[in-house]
Amino acid sequence: MKLKIIDYFWSVGHRTKRVGSHRMPLVEGETRKVHYLLFKIDSVETDKVIVSVSREDGTLIKTLTVEKGNPNWYHPMSMDAGHEYVLKLTKYF
Repeated sequence: MKLKIIDYFWSVGHRTKRVGSHRMPLVEGETRKVHYLLFKIDSVETDKVIVSVSREDGTLIKTLTVEKGNPNWYHPMSMDAGHEYVLKLTKYF
């Protein structure tokens, strides 16, 4: 399995659109930079993964738990436009 981060851009008065996706292997310590945020895999268990979201300077913003079959949604605080992310576990053959 892999962790998939789907990136959406939204704005007031415009349709939300998908702008990209990023895949990460399920390895503890694996880090991926997406739009000035660092997504780091902290812990890997049988059916769930714990992911920390931090700024580029290392300041922790949030810790997310992603379970198999249950996607997790992360929406940074913004009032008029920005990116939002859906994190889910996917199976690749």
